[in-house]
Amino acid sequence: METVLRVVVVYVIVWACFRVVGKRELTQMTPFELVTLLFIPQLFSRAITRQDYSMTNAIIGTTTLFALVFITSTLSYRFPRFRAVLEAQPTVLVTRGQFHRHFLDRERITADDVFSAMHKAGIADLRDVEWAILEGDGKIAIVPRPPRDDGRGGLLAD
Repeated sequence: METVLRVVVVYVIVWACFRVVGKRELTQMTPFELVTLLFIPQLFSRAITRQDYSMTNAIIGTTTLFALVFITSTLSYRFPRFRAVLEAQPTVLVTRGQFHRHFLDRERITADDVFSAMHKAGIADLRDVEWAILEGDGKIAIVPRPPRDDGRGGLLAD
């Protein structure tokens, strides 16, 4: 019964911490924050299985991790310079149908990755891409090239 009680305490603490941290952090967590939060099971595993009888240590460790996530999120929101250091910046991979090989190599993104994102956006030809941008969250955003006007009200093909 003591194990059940310990698990209930862990559940309540983690639930409360996630409520305090907020919705934005849950959906837009940086890779560093996610890895940091993955330490929580390790902190509680010994306390739950009674290898370490101190739930207090586990609770202090977990609330410290959540506090750090909350503090870095707040600093990132309030200070753009801090955000620039903490969060990955977008990288342009394609401009007007042309790959930027240097950026593809630097980010370790293949042309196939870009083509896959294009197909998901409903674009079959690279010439129809105005911009392909690797966002800070690792997703590739595709901006289609606007259709050109032939001057008579019709559209030109490239």
